Amino acid sequence: MLRSRGMALLRPSELARLWELNPKTVLAWIREGKLPAIRTPGAQYRIRTDDARHYGEKHSLPSLPLAVTSPGGTVAAIAKPGPVLRTLMKACKSRGTALVTWPNVLEGLLGVASEAPDVLAIDMRCEDVKLADALRALKKTKHTADVPVVVYDASGKPRPVLAKLGAVVRGDGDEAAEAVLELLEQRVMRGFGRRL
Repeated sequence: MLRSRGMALLRPSELARLWELNPKTVLAWIREGKLPAIRTPGAQYRIRTDDARHYGEKHSLPSLPLAVTSPGGTVAAIAKPGPVLRTLMKACKSRGTALVTWPNVLEGLLGVASEAPDVLAIDMRCEDVKLADALRALKKTKHTADVPVVVYDASGKPRPVLAKLGAVVRGDGDEAAEAVLELLEQRVMRGFGRRL
């Protein structure tokens, strides 16, 4: 995957692999003008991720992974509306990071299991599942074992059990959002943000 002026570009072969098609099919769509593409100075085709996503949705092709459509990484938040979520939304939007949210722990765990984010933020107000049990389940699953988790809590109470399970525990507010973005930056810099 390449980037051009802050935009991710895919090679036809990469897109074909993601859609489980023959690369010649993708090239044919480009040549027929069905799938928008740009030409590089070397006469190679590149497809903008936004164009690929739109075309895929229109023609019921498999969804592109978040790592492809969001080269700035992905953050998942299991959270109720509040200041941390608003701060995360603003920060993710400004840096080109995908933010996926769920209102409860159970839905969030199912979402994270289907496609692991770079960082997971959990609001302590989401109490439908014991967070310690949720963290244990995440750490036991190979797909999510290395996903950093930030748990934030307005009460400011120490949460030694959650910290022992590897979660970064923060208060409610800017410090929680800053912890999420710092962990995201570390992961993207190490190359985890681009899991093609």
